[in-house]
Amino acid sequence: MKIKYFLIGLGLMVLLVACNNNVDSSDHNQSFDITGNTTSSATDNDDNAAGTTTLSDIVPDLTGDNDTNGTDNTGTDNTGTDVTDDTVAAIAPEEGAIASNALSDDEIAKLPTKKQGFGVGKATDKDNRPEGPVVMQKRYSKYDAHFIKDSDKCIYLTFDEGYEQGYTGDILDTLKEKKVTATFFITYDYAKRNADLVKRMIDEGHVVGNHSYSHPSMPTLSIQKARDEIQLLHDYVKEQFAYEMWLFRPPMGEFSEQSLALTQKLGYKSVFWSFAYVDWNVDNQMGRNAAYKRVTDGTHEGAIYLLHAVSKDNTDILGDVIDYWHERGLKVKAFS
Repeated sequence: MKIKYFLIGLGLMVLLVACNNNVDSSDHNQSFDITGNTTSSATDNDDNAAGTTTLSDIVPDLTGDNDTNGTDNTGTDNTGTDVTDDTVAAIAPEEGAIASNALSDDEIAKLPTKKQGFGVGKATDKDNRPEGPVVMQKRYSKYDAHFIKDSDKCIYLTFDEGYEQGYTGDILDTLKEKKVTATFFITYDYAKRNADLVKRMIDEGHVVGNHSYSHPSMPTLSIQKARDEIQLLHDYVKEQFAYEMWLFRPPMGEFSEQSLALTQKLGYKSVFWSFAYVDWNVDNQMGRNAAYKRVTDGTHEGAIYLLHAVSKDNTDILGDVIDYWHERGLKVKAFS
Protein backbone atom coordinates (compact mmCIF):
# COMPACT_ATOMS: atom_id res chain seq x y z
CA MET A 1 0.00 0.00 0.00
CA LYS A 2 2.79 2.38 0.87
CA ILE A 3 4.48 1.63 -2.43
CA LYS A 4 1.22 2.45 -4.26
CA TYR A 5 0.91 5.90 -2.62
CA PHE A 6 4.59 6.58 -3.25
CA LEU A 7 4.18 5.88 -6.96
CA ILE A 8 1.07 8.10 -7.18
CA GLY A 9 2.94 10.97 -5.48
CA LEU A 10 5.92 10.52 -7.78
CA GLY A 11 3.63 10.67 -10.80
CA LEU A 12 2.04 13.91 -9.62
CA MET A 13 5.47 15.50 -9.18
CA VAL A 14 6.51 14.53 -12.71
CA LEU A 15 3.28 15.99 -14.07
CA LEU A 16 3.83 19.32 -12.27
CA VAL A 17 7.39 19.64 -13.58
CA ALA A 18 6.24 18.96 -17.13
CA CYS A 19 3.55 21.64 -16.91
CA ASN A 20 6.03 24.10 -15.50
CA ASN A 21 8.40 23.57 -18.39
CA ASN A 22 5.65 24.33 -20.89
CA VAL A 23 5.04 27.83 -19.49
CA ASP A 24 5.99 30.58 -22.00
CA SER A 25 9.21 32.00 -20.58
CA SER A 26 9.52 34.80 -23.15
CA ASP A 27 8.66 37.45 -20.53
CA HIS A 28 11.96 36.71 -18.80
CA ASN A 29 13.94 37.15 -22.01
CA GLN A 30 12.33 40.27 -23.43
CA SER A 31 14.07 43.62 -23.81
CA PHE A 32 12.90 46.84 -25.45
CA ASP A 33 14.51 48.38 -28.46
CA ILE A 34 14.60 52.15 -29.06
CA THR A 35 11.14 52.13 -30.63
CA GLY A 36 9.58 50.43 -27.62
CA ASN A 37 9.07 47.11 -29.44
CA THR A 38 10.02 44.00 -27.53
CA THR A 39 12.90 41.86 -28.73
CA SER A 40 13.95 38.47 -27.41
CA SER A 41 17.28 38.00 -25.75
CA ALA A 42 18.92 34.83 -24.52
CA THR A 43 20.79 36.66 -21.77
CA ASP A 44 20.25 39.58 -19.44
CA ASN A 45 22.39 42.24 -21.13
CA ASP A 46 21.22 45.49 -19.59
CA ASP A 47 23.94 48.05 -20.40
CA ASN A 48 22.40 50.48 -17.95
CA ALA A 49 22.37 48.05 -15.04
CA ALA A 50 24.10 48.98 -11.81
CA GLY A 51 27.77 48.18 -11.97
CA THR A 52 28.23 49.15 -15.64
CA THR A 53 31.64 50.79 -16.14
CA THR A 54 31.47 54.45 -17.12
CA LEU A 55 34.07 57.06 -18.05
CA SER A 56 33.87 58.54 -14.55
CA ASP A 57 34.59 55.12 -13.09
CA ILE A 58 37.73 54.74 -15.19
CA VAL A 59 38.95 58.34 -15.21
CA PRO A 60 37.47 60.27 -12.29
CA ASP A 61 36.96 63.95 -13.16
CA LEU A 62 38.55 63.71 -16.61
CA THR A 63 36.78 66.81 -17.76
CA GLY A 64 37.12 68.77 -14.55
CA ASP A 65 34.52 71.06 -13.06
CA ASN A 66 35.04 74.35 -14.88
CA ASP A 67 32.25 76.34 -13.26
CA THR A 68 33.06 79.71 -14.76
CA ASN A 69 30.01 81.63 -13.58
CA GLY A 70 29.14 82.53 -17.13
CA THR A 71 32.58 83.80 -18.15
CA ASP A 72 33.75 82.29 -21.42
CA ASN A 73 37.18 81.13 -20.31
CA THR A 74 37.08 77.79 -22.06
CA GLY A 75 40.29 75.83 -22.27
CA THR A 76 41.96 77.49 -19.31
CA ASP A 77 45.30 75.76 -19.89
CA ASN A 78 44.68 72.48 -21.70
CA THR A 79 44.61 70.77 -18.31
CA GLY A 80 42.70 67.75 -17.08
CA THR A 81 43.28 64.20 -15.85
CA ASP A 82 45.65 62.14 -17.97
CA VAL A 83 44.28 59.05 -19.69
CA THR A 84 45.84 55.95 -21.20
CA ASP A 85 45.38 53.81 -24.29
CA ASP A 86 43.66 51.22 -22.08
CA THR A 87 41.16 53.87 -21.01
CA VAL A 88 40.44 54.78 -24.62
CA ALA A 89 39.76 51.16 -25.51
CA ALA A 90 37.62 50.60 -22.44
CA ILE A 91 35.09 53.30 -23.29
CA ALA A 92 34.87 52.88 -27.05
CA PRO A 93 31.21 53.02 -28.10
CA GLU A 94 29.48 49.75 -28.84
CA GLU A 95 29.25 48.70 -32.44
CA GLY A 96 25.88 49.59 -33.91
CA ALA A 97 25.11 52.26 -31.29
CA ILE A 98 21.93 54.13 -32.13
CA ALA A 99 22.45 57.77 -33.12
CA SER A 100 20.66 60.25 -30.89
CA ASN A 101 18.85 61.85 -33.82
CA ALA A 102 16.82 58.64 -33.85
CA LEU A 103 15.70 59.37 -30.30
CA SER A 104 12.31 60.79 -29.49
CA ASP A 105 11.89 63.82 -27.22
CA ASP A 106 10.80 61.49 -24.42
CA GLU A 107 13.93 59.37 -24.83
CA ILE A 108 16.18 62.45 -24.84
CA ALA A 109 14.44 63.59 -21.65
CA LYS A 110 15.59 60.38 -19.93
CA LEU A 111 19.29 60.85 -20.76
CA PRO A 112 21.77 61.92 -18.03
CA THR A 113 21.77 65.64 -17.24
CA LYS A 114 24.95 65.76 -15.14
CA LYS A 115 27.01 68.81 -16.09
CA GLN A 116 30.45 68.10 -17.49
CA GLY A 117 33.12 70.71 -18.12
CA PHE A 118 35.66 69.80 -20.76
CA GLY A 119 39.43 70.17 -20.39
CA VAL A 120 41.98 68.75 -22.81
CA GLY A 121 44.47 67.30 -20.30
CA LYS A 122 48.25 67.13 -20.46
CA ALA A 123 48.92 63.61 -21.75
CA THR A 124 49.76 63.31 -25.45
CA ASP A 125 50.67 60.46 -27.76
CA LYS A 126 53.81 60.13 -29.85
CA ASP A 127 52.31 62.48 -32.45
CA ASN A 128 51.55 65.17 -29.85
CA ARG A 129 47.82 64.45 -30.07
CA PRO A 130 46.21 65.00 -26.65
CA GLU A 131 44.64 61.84 -25.26
CA GLY A 132 41.75 63.54 -23.46
CA PRO A 133 39.94 64.63 -26.64
CA VAL A 134 40.55 61.20 -28.17
CA VAL A 135 38.74 59.60 -25.23
CA MET A 136 35.85 62.05 -25.45
CA GLN A 137 35.61 61.60 -29.22
CA LYS A 138 35.20 57.86 -28.82
CA ARG A 139 32.57 58.24 -26.14
CA TYR A 140 30.40 61.00 -27.62
CA SER A 141 30.79 60.62 -31.38
CA LYS A 142 27.36 58.97 -31.47
CA TYR A 143 25.95 62.43 -30.68
CA ASP A 144 27.90 64.02 -33.56
CA ALA A 145 30.19 65.73 -31.03
CA HIS A 146 33.71 66.60 -32.18
CA PHE A 147 36.71 67.01 -29.88
CA ILE A 148 39.51 66.11 -32.31
CA LYS A 149 39.66 65.05 -35.94
CA ASP A 150 41.57 62.19 -37.56
CA SER A 151 45.27 62.57 -38.30
CA ASP A 152 44.64 64.18 -41.67
CA LYS A 153 47.41 66.80 -42.07
CA CYS A 154 44.88 69.53 -41.22
CA ILE A 155 44.47 72.17 -38.52
CA TYR A 156 40.87 73.24 -37.92
CA LEU A 157 40.89 76.87 -36.83
CA THR A 158 37.99 78.19 -34.74
CA PHE A 159 37.35 81.46 -32.90
CA ASP A 160 34.84 82.19 -30.15
CA GLU A 161 33.11 85.58 -30.37
CA GLY A 162 31.29 86.50 -27.16
CA TYR A 163 31.92 90.21 -27.57
CA GLU A 164 34.05 92.47 -29.76
CA GLN A 165 37.36 93.85 -28.50
CA GLY A 166 38.36 95.46 -31.78
CA TYR A 167 40.50 92.66 -33.20
CA THR A 168 38.17 90.61 -35.41
CA GLY A 169 38.67 92.88 -38.41
CA ASP A 170 42.44 92.38 -38.18
CA ILE A 171 41.99 88.64 -37.79
CA LEU A 172 39.84 88.56 -40.93
CA ASP A 173 42.51 90.60 -42.77
CA THR A 174 45.18 88.07 -41.82
CA LEU A 175 43.03 85.10 -42.84
CA LYS A 176 42.36 86.75 -46.19
CA GLU A 177 46.05 87.46 -46.72
CA LYS A 178 46.99 83.85 -45.92
CA LYS A 179 44.07 82.44 -47.95
CA VAL A 180 42.76 80.55 -44.94
CA THR A 181 39.21 80.05 -43.71
CA ALA A 182 38.11 79.70 -40.09
CA THR A 183 34.97 79.01 -38.07
CA PHE A 184 33.58 81.83 -35.92
CA PHE A 185 31.18 80.92 -33.11
CA ILE A 186 28.92 83.87 -32.31
CA THR A 187 26.23 84.75 -29.77
CA TYR A 188 23.05 86.75 -30.39
CA ASP A 189 24.50 89.86 -28.74
CA TYR A 190 27.59 89.65 -30.92
CA ALA A 191 25.56 89.22 -34.11
CA LYS A 192 23.29 92.13 -33.22
CA ARG A 193 26.11 94.53 -32.32
CA ASN A 194 28.54 93.49 -35.07
CA ALA A 195 26.42 92.75 -38.11
CA ASP A 196 29.07 94.15 -40.44
CA LEU A 197 31.69 91.70 -39.16
CA VAL A 198 29.32 88.74 -39.33
CA LYS A 199 28.43 89.67 -42.89
CA ARG A 200 32.12 89.91 -43.74
CA MET A 201 32.78 86.46 -42.26
CA ILE A 202 30.09 84.99 -44.48
CA ASP A 203 31.08 86.97 -47.60
CA GLU A 204 34.73 85.93 -47.28
CA GLY A 205 33.93 82.23 -47.10
CA HIS A 206 34.27 81.55 -43.39
CA VAL A 207 31.92 79.33 -41.41
CA VAL A 208 29.70 80.98 -38.82
CA GLY A 209 28.72 78.78 -35.89
CA ASN A 210 26.13 79.00 -33.13
CA HIS A 211 27.49 79.82 -29.66
CA SER A 212 23.98 80.12 -28.16
CA TYR A 213 21.58 83.02 -27.79
CA SER A 214 22.63 84.22 -24.32
CA HIS A 215 25.70 82.11 -23.41
CA PRO A 216 24.31 79.95 -20.58
CA SER A 217 25.55 76.64 -19.26
CA MET A 218 23.51 74.31 -21.48
CA PRO A 219 23.24 71.31 -19.10
CA THR A 220 21.65 73.51 -16.41
CA LEU A 221 18.66 74.37 -18.64
CA SER A 222 15.38 72.63 -19.22
CA ILE A 223 15.04 70.91 -22.59
CA GLN A 224 12.81 73.71 -23.89
CA LYS A 225 15.16 76.48 -22.76
CA ALA A 226 18.17 74.67 -24.20
CA ARG A 227 16.29 74.24 -27.47
CA ASP A 228 15.49 77.98 -27.50
CA GLU A 229 19.13 78.92 -26.93
CA ILE A 230 20.07 77.20 -30.17
CA GLN A 231 16.97 77.81 -32.24
CA LEU A 232 16.46 81.53 -31.50
CA LEU A 233 19.98 82.40 -32.67
CA HIS A 234 19.66 80.04 -35.62
CA ASP A 235 16.49 81.80 -36.75
CA TYR A 236 17.95 85.28 -36.18
CA VAL A 237 21.06 84.63 -38.27
CA LYS A 238 19.00 82.99 -40.99
CA GLU A 239 16.67 86.00 -41.12
CA GLN A 240 19.30 88.72 -40.86
CA PHE A 241 22.10 87.21 -42.96
CA ALA A 242 20.36 84.57 -45.11
CA TYR A 243 22.77 82.06 -43.57
CA GLU A 244 21.92 78.73 -41.98
CA MET A 245 24.21 77.53 -39.19
CA TRP A 246 24.89 73.86 -38.40
CA LEU A 247 27.74 73.92 -35.89
CA PHE A 248 27.27 74.54 -32.17
CA ARG A 249 29.89 75.21 -29.51
CA PRO A 250 28.51 74.87 -25.97
CA PRO A 251 29.31 77.94 -23.84
CA MET A 252 32.20 77.29 -21.44
CA GLY A 253 32.49 73.83 -22.99
CA GLU A 254 29.85 72.61 -20.53
CA PHE A 255 27.53 69.82 -21.62
CA SER A 256 25.56 66.79 -20.56
CA GLU A 257 24.67 63.70 -22.52
CA GLN A 258 21.15 65.10 -22.80
CA SER A 259 22.32 68.47 -24.14
CA LEU A 260 24.49 66.76 -26.77
CA ALA A 261 21.57 64.60 -27.89
CA LEU A 262 19.26 67.61 -28.08
CA THR A 263 21.82 69.56 -30.12
CA GLN A 264 22.05 66.72 -32.61
CA LYS A 265 18.27 66.43 -32.71
CA LEU A 266 18.17 70.07 -33.86
CA GLY A 267 20.44 69.25 -36.79
CA TYR A 268 23.68 70.53 -35.27
CA LYS A 269 27.15 69.11 -34.69
CA SER A 270 28.71 69.96 -31.31
CA VAL A 271 32.24 71.29 -31.75
CA PHE A 272 34.69 71.28 -28.84
CA TRP A 273 38.48 71.50 -29.21
CA SER A 274 41.80 69.71 -28.81
CA PHE A 275 43.79 72.88 -28.10
CA ALA A 276 42.99 75.97 -26.05
CA TYR A 277 44.92 78.20 -23.67
CA VAL A 278 44.40 81.20 -21.40
CA ASP A 279 43.91 83.77 -24.16
CA TRP A 280 40.50 85.13 -23.10
CA ASN A 281 41.69 87.39 -20.29
CA VAL A 282 42.19 90.74 -22.04
CA ASP A 283 43.85 92.20 -18.93
CA ASN A 284 46.44 89.45 -18.65
CA GLN A 285 47.85 88.62 -22.07
CA MET A 286 51.10 86.63 -21.95
CA GLY A 287 52.85 88.51 -24.74
CA ARG A 288 53.60 87.76 -28.37
CA ASN A 289 56.58 85.41 -27.94
CA ALA A 290 55.07 83.33 -25.15
CA ALA A 291 51.75 83.07 -26.97
CA TYR A 292 53.43 82.04 -30.22
CA LYS A 293 55.35 79.28 -28.41
CA ARG A 294 52.26 78.13 -26.54
CA VAL A 295 50.16 77.85 -29.70
CA THR A 296 52.78 76.25 -31.93
CA ASP A 297 53.91 73.78 -29.23
CA GLY A 298 50.39 72.37 -29.25
CA THR A 299 50.45 71.54 -32.96
CA HIS A 300 49.07 68.12 -33.91
CA GLU A 301 47.32 66.68 -36.93
CA GLY A 302 43.56 66.84 -36.80
CA ALA A 303 43.70 69.59 -34.18
CA ILE A 304 40.63 71.68 -33.46
CA TYR A 305 42.08 74.97 -32.23
CA LEU A 306 39.95 77.20 -30.02
CA LEU A 307 41.19 80.79 -30.00
CA HIS A 308 39.38 83.83 -28.64
CA ALA A 309 39.12 86.82 -30.94
CA VAL A 310 39.32 89.24 -27.99
CA SER A 311 43.00 88.34 -27.57
CA LYS A 312 45.63 90.84 -28.73
CA ASP A 313 48.20 88.06 -28.59
CA ASN A 314 46.20 85.88 -30.96
CA THR A 315 45.77 88.79 -33.37
CA ASP A 316 49.50 89.58 -33.32
CA ILE A 317 50.74 86.01 -33.83
CA LEU A 318 48.06 84.63 -36.17
CA GLY A 319 49.94 85.22 -39.45
CA ASP A 320 53.18 83.72 -38.13
CA VAL A 321 51.36 80.73 -36.64
CA ILE A 322 49.64 79.99 -39.95
CA ASP A 323 53.03 80.21 -41.69
CA TYR A 324 54.46 77.78 -39.11
CA TRP A 325 51.71 75.27 -39.88
CA HIS A 326 52.02 75.69 -43.64
CA GLU A 327 55.78 75.17 -43.48
CA ARG A 328 55.14 71.79 -41.88
CA GLY A 329 52.80 70.68 -44.61
CA LEU A 330 49.61 71.25 -42.65
CA LYS A 331 46.48 72.67 -44.25
CA VAL A 332 44.68 75.28 -42.16
CA LYS A 333 40.90 75.42 -42.64
CA ALA A 334 37.54 76.03 -41.05
CA PHE A 335 35.85 73.21 -39.22
CA SER A 336 32.97 72.01 -41.36
